[in-house]
This record gives sequence, structure tokens and C-alpha cells, in this order.
Amino acid sequence: MTEETPQTKEKKRLTMGTRIMIGVLAGLATGLFLGTWAAPFQVIGDIYLGLLQMTVLPYIVVSLISKIGSFTYEHAKEVGRHGLKIQTLLWAVSLGFVVILPLSLPAWEAGTFFSASLVEEPEKFDFLDLYIPVNPFASLANNIVPAAVVFSILIGIALIPLANKDHVLKPFNVIGDALGNIANAVIRLTPYGTFALTAGAMGTSAPGELIRLGGYLGTYTLGIILLALVLFPALLCSLTPIRYWKLLGRCRGTLFTAFATGKMFAVLPMIIADVRALLVANGTEEERAEEAANVLVPLAYPFPNAGKVLAIVFIPFAAWFIGQPLKLEDYPLLVSVGLLSFFGSPVVAIPFLLGMFRLPADLVALFIVAGLWGARLGDFLGVMHLTVFSVLTSAGQDGWLRLQKSRALGWVVASVVAVCATLWLNYTTISWSLAGQPPPADRVASMHAFFKDSALSKTEPAETNPSPLQPGETNMDRIRRTGILRVGFPPETPPFSYVNKDGTVVGLEIDLAYRLADELGVELHLIPYEPGTVEKAFANDYFDLAVGGHASVIRDATAYEESAPYLELNAAVVVPDHRAHLFANADAVNTIENPRIGYVEEGVLVQTGRHEVTGLEIVPLASAEDYLEGRVSDLDGLLTTAETGAIYTMMHPGFSVVVPKELRIRVPIILAVASDDDLRRTVDRFVQIKRADGTVESLYGHWILGDDSSASSERWSVLKDVLGWGKSD
Repeated sequence: MTEETPQTKEKKRLTMGTRIMIGVLAGLATGLFLGTWAAPFQVIGDIYLGLLQMTVLPYIVVSLISKIGSFTYEHAKEVGRHGLKIQTLLWAVSLGFVVILPLSLPAWEAGTFFSASLVEEPEKFDFLDLYIPVNPFASLANNIVPAAVVFSILIGIALIPLANKDHVLKPFNVIGDALGNIANAVIRLTPYGTFALTAGAMGTSAPGELIRLGGYLGTYTLGIILLALVLFPALLCSLTPIRYWKLLGRCRGTLFTAFATGKMFAVLPMIIADVRALLVANGTEEERAEEAANVLVPLAYPFPNAGKVLAIVFIPFAAWFIGQPLKLEDYPLLVSVGLLSFFGSPVVAIPFLLGMFRLPADLVALFIVAGLWGARLGDFLGVMHLTVFSVLTSAGQDGWLRLQKSRALGWVVASVVAVCATLWLNYTTISWSLAGQPPPADRVASMHAFFKDSALSKTEPAETNPSPLQPGETNMDRIRRTGILRVGFPPETPPFSYVNKDGTVVGLEIDLAYRLADELGVELHLIPYEPGTVEKAFANDYFDLAVGGHASVIRDATAYEESAPYLELNAAVVVPDHRAHLFANADAVNTIENPRIGYVEEGVLVQTGRHEVTGLEIVPLASAEDYLEGRVSDLDGLLTTAETGAIYTMMHPGFSVVVPKELRIRVPIILAVASDDDLRRTVDRFVQIKRADGTVESLYGHWILGDDSSASSERWSVLKDVLGWGKSD
């Protein structure tokens, strides 16, 4: 029997790359098997993510200070003069693609539920706080990566002339090694962390979201291939005598090794060898080539390579993903802040950028899942970046960096054709993948009651209560006597009350009404009424309670009373997409000639008396659909609430919901109650309890935020839909 040696055991051990891929595949299978029951894995994934980010910012500081501080002034000037130009050129090309690639994302119906970012005051961009390390310790503590990078570079430069700087640099190198050891220990957990992140994302993400995530992977992959195999080689071959196939032939093994291992650091010796060989092949002396390769490659490594920089494209993709694409004027800020942010790890930079552009923070989990593939591609491009940077910088120092006119024109033409073909291919592929996706309106129409038994309510025609009040009897007495709570609802007021595609009356206040009936121990009967007729319906004793997103009003109401407010909404305007910028603030509105805004008679703002906006003509409408469906065409917008407006934009994707700066008004929402003190006190106590026990918050998440995790309908899974475990009858 042959005894296993340590060498044979090492060969049998799976590589980290293989283990990570197994973790990803296992996570995909687990999420598909468990569905929404895989959500707890997200907690484990978040722990891993926190550990992964723990050492990144300290390592950036230590690495930059030690690398720059080790220079002499002569060396720094020589390298800086040429290296900065080349690095800037490579960054410019990469950042250009961050702007260009989103152009290939097709337009699609991407209306979304209400987001708090619609009504929050946008954070004012402070250049000093972001870029200038006024308080370096605050920058480090608050994860302000750009300021930390600037501070580290300045410290490194300040160390250059000091004679005794080794006393500082040596401890920094030791600290860097220690941080590297911690990072390596966390990296060993990567198979488990990626398993948890993938399982959680796969189990809780809607299939349409996963398909759209494939759009990012495709976009990023095409960008990587184009930069690594066309544009960067084109720069090198146009500025030096080196030939394309000579370059690829030399770098091929390193490129694929970096992709296979997922660790560019591990292939730095291979990159150094490639650079040295390319320089020698072009006539550089062996000793000079050795020196250049050994200095330039390690020097460039701590700085963001093109593979990292291109990952910034996730931000415009994320904005497109949720139906809020970035504007052209957002890109200068994105590329400038993004570049400095990516001096660190993408897992630190992406959450920072998501917050800056007011995009949902939970999208970072999708980036992490996509990053399992993207990081390997990024290292693939990173190898080419370091190679091209080192060769061009060395060529500039040695005087053989010059335009090869005979080849440059051909490379320009080839590059333009390649870029156009890439954009077309990406657009076509994503359009094809989205072709079968249901429009956002279907999601609204497909929503079901939050409480599964809410469907047990009964709908009756609009008529007087068949059991009239007896002498001296109150509405509350009658409810106890008949065992029936009659609730009026308008059939077209989402998200409060509407009829879904199954013909069932659903909505936030329908769920709330059912819970009230259930706790009173009576049946719920739903009575439809038309907008504008609620007072008449109460006067004719059609129902005991009315829903439909009613706002508290400062006036005498004899036909009904108000419950205590259970919710607050935010004033907004719904306008065509191409005119949204005209309602950003009052100054923009004033540029419209004779602006006219419509409102619905039962609209929240009209009821509160806050619909008068200076300079606007307010026009009453019978229904929101009159404006949204074009039956009334001479209006500039629809005055409503951000919460309801978001639903309108899902049902009518050509519109956007805007909250003008001067119209940040919060309106209390109540339930309309028949004029009966006993019933009103009962409803008030009910509202107080439901706000305290989280019921209102859960309904808000389901109906207004579109939170699937609170929905009664769950994502498809093998466990539920194939094996039948946990599936409701």
C-alpha cells in the first residue's frame, strides 16, 4: 500500500478557486431549494462581509505610505513624470467605459414601489469633507475612502526626504504584513461566506431580478474583454514597436492564471517576468529591464487597476436596475469619487457609492454575488493593466515611447468597430433576456392580501344597510348585534384599496379593515363607492367605516368622523418622464408657461387644503386615470402623494413621481368612521394597538414599499412547490 506524502496530500486538496466555485454552486442550489426560507443565510453573509472589509482601509493607508515613502526624490520625479501620465491615460480609458457601457442598457418598464429616497433631502456634496482630510481620524472612522487616500499619499511624499525614514517604514511594512495575515485568514472563509451570500440572494431575489443581474455580468464581461484584449493592447502597440501577438503570446499564461486563481497578487512575479521579457525583446538591456520591472509592477499594484475601476459601472447599472437611471450630469461626480473610492476594496467602495447616489444599500449583496465572477475578470484585466503601464512607463523613461503612425490609424478604426459591436451585442442580449419579463403593472395587479385570511371578506352592492339602526342603537351596538362590520372602499385607489387581477378586493386598508373585524369577532362586508360620494354614502347608512387613503381635514364633517391617524404620506407630483426635471423645485416650475396641475376630488392634498402652489393652476379631475391615460391632455402633472404616485408609475411606466423641493409636506391618513363616538373610540384604540404591535409597519412594507419578504406569496422553491413543505392549502 502506497503511503500518502505531504506533497500528494497537497495535490489532492482543492484549490481556493475550486472551493469558492463549489460554495457558489451550493449557495445557488440551497437558495433554489429553500426559497425565502434561505433568508437567515444573509446574516451569515453579512458577518463575512464585515470581516472582509475590516482590514481594507488600514491596509490602504499602510501600503500607500510605505510604497511612496520608500522613494528618493530623483526616483519619484522620474517615475512620477511618466508613470502619472500613463496611469492617468489608462484610468481615463477605463472611466470612459464606465460612462459608455450604460448606454447599451435598453429602456424597459422599470417602475418601482415607493422609496424613502424620493422624499429625503439629498445630502449636500461637500468636496472638502470628501477629498480633504481635515480630520484624518474622522475620515478613517467614517470610512471616507477618498480623504484617507489623499492623506496617505501626502504622508508618503513627506517621508521621501527624511534620512531616518526607515525607522517609520519598517514598522509600517510589519503592520502591512500583519494586516495581510488577517486578510488571508478571512479569505479562507470565502467559500463559506460566498455560500451564505449566494444562498440568501438566490432565495430572496425575484427571478426577474436575477435575470437583470445577468445584465450587469454581461455588461461587465464585455467591457473587460474589450479593454484587456483590444483597447489596452491597442495603446501599447500604437505607442511602442511591440506587436499585438507578441504581447498576447507573452501574457497569455499570466492572464489565465490570474483568472483561474482569482488572486492577482499571486501572479505578480509572472507579471514582472512578462514585463522584463517584453522590454528585453524590444532592445532594453537585461539589467535595466530587471530594475524597471521590479520597481514599476509593485509600485502600480496598490493603485486601482482597470479591473477595479470598471466595477464602478455597477452604480449606473444599479440605478437602471431599479428604474432610476443616472443623469448625464451625475457621471462627473461618479467617476471622480469612484476612482478614489476604489483605492480600496470594491466591497467598501460600492456601499459608499450606493449611499452617495441614494440607491438601496441592499443592492450590495447582488454586487457581492456578481463579484464572484467579476473579481476574476477584474484580475484578468488587472494583469493587462499592470503590464501595459509598466512597459509604457519604462519606454517613456528610456526614450522609445512614440506614436507608431503606421499602426495607430488601424488600431483607432479597429477600436471604434470593437466598441460599437460590443455595445450592440450587449443591448441585443439584455433586450432579449428582458423580453419575457412581466411589466411592473402586473406586479401591482398580482398582489394579494398580506393576511392570508383577508380574502374571507364578502363584497356587497352599494346600498343602505339591510339591518337599520334600532331606536337608541349606535353603529357599534348594531355591529355587535348583527356580527357584521360594513366597510366602504373605492375600487381604484391603490395601494389602499383596489381589485387585483383575480377579482379580489385588496390593499393596505382592506387588510387593516379585516384585522379590525377579526379582533371584534365579526364578519367583514365590503361595500364599493365612487370617489367623491363618501359623505353621501355615510348619510345613507351604506357602511360603518370607509377606507381609501383619506387624509385628516380641518373642517366640520357631519356625515362621518375621523379615526386617529395611522400613517403619514408625502406630497408629490406625477409627470411624464421627459418633464420630471421641470418639477425639481419652484424655480423650475416657473419656467413652464401657464402651468396646470390636476388633482382628484378625493385626493389627499385637496382634503388637507394644501394643494395651492404659487404660480400653478389647480384643475379638478374625476380620476387619476383621466390624466394618466391621456383623456385629459392639457395638464402638466398630477398632484398626489409619493406613495400613491409610485404605484401610478408602475401601472403607467411613461411617468415619474417627483417631490418638488418646496412641497415636502407630510399628510396624516385616517379611517373615516360613522358618526358614533363608541365606534370611533374603538377604532382609535385599534389604530393605537396596530401601530404599536408593528402591524401598520408590516402593511406599509408590503403595500407601499413592495417588500416581498412581508408578502404572503413566497418565491418559488423546491421545498415548497415541489415537495409541498410549508405550502398553504
